[in-house]
Amino acid sequence: MSEAASGAGFVFLGGCPRSGLTVMRRLLAGHSRIHCGPDTGLPVAIAMQWENFTTQLGDLHRDDFGLEAEQVRANMAELLTGLIGEPIHGRPGHRLVEKTSLNILAFERLGRLLPEARFVHIVRDGRDVAASLLKRDWRGPDTRPFAHVSQPAAALKYWNDLTGIGLQAETALGPGRVLRLRYEDVVKKPKRSITALLRFLGLEYEPATLNYAGEPIEWIGLERESLPLLDAPVCIDRIGAGRELDGLMNEAGRERLRALGYRAEAASRTRH
Repeated sequence: MSEAASGAGFVFLGGCPRSGLTVMRRLLAGHSRIHCGPDTGLPVAIAMQWENFTTQLGDLHRDDFGLEAEQVRANMAELLTGLIGEPIHGRPGHRLVEKTSLNILAFERLGRLLPEARFVHIVRDGRDVAASLLKRDWRGPDTRPFAHVSQPAAALKYWNDLTGIGLQAETALGPGRVLRLRYEDVVKKPKRSITALLRFLGLEYEPATLNYAGEPIEWIGLERESLPLLDAPVCIDRIGAGRELDGLMNEAGRERLRALGYRAEAASRTRH
């Protein structure tokens, strides 16, 4: 199997939006063997199209075009890696990190499409995620705000739904292919967290990953209002920002908090 068809060297970050994925991109981009390009949305689209081929067209490719299922998979895999992988082409030991947050929707599909790719599930306390979502002005084609950025209960459910999909993918793909990383651990103990992540990717720690403040930001694909935060060192100021939403967290949400290693009781009143 060719590297292009296997996904070797490709890393997909995913998680609920506002969970710290852009911070992670900022950190990883400083590593000499990592390329973090803009969010493309391509992995999800191509993985889902491949699944549509396999489920809806049945044996058409084999019967009418002489393409076995494995060849169809390899073709779609090479399409994806060819579109986004140019920065690491011909550079052994380098990694391409694609961090579109909603990659989480296709982790399982991508894992089957690219059998040697790695995945990182970024999680954050759902109360803090919801608080951040409710500050966004994201609107649909009809110009109306999306429910998950305008209604607190919908924001909490959005987080719960997406983290649930991520946990399913962790089980399906296994710990050797998926690493879960908590936003709170990254900002409290950045060196330890980044070292563990790099080890998972087969790379050594480099100080440049933490010393990015003041370095130029590759802003293409980033939400503009996030840029000032990304030009400062990681800090713990936003931990507990959603404590006022704790009373709206239902039992399913509290169970999810426990599953992710968070306290399910009222969020801490202590601000750092």
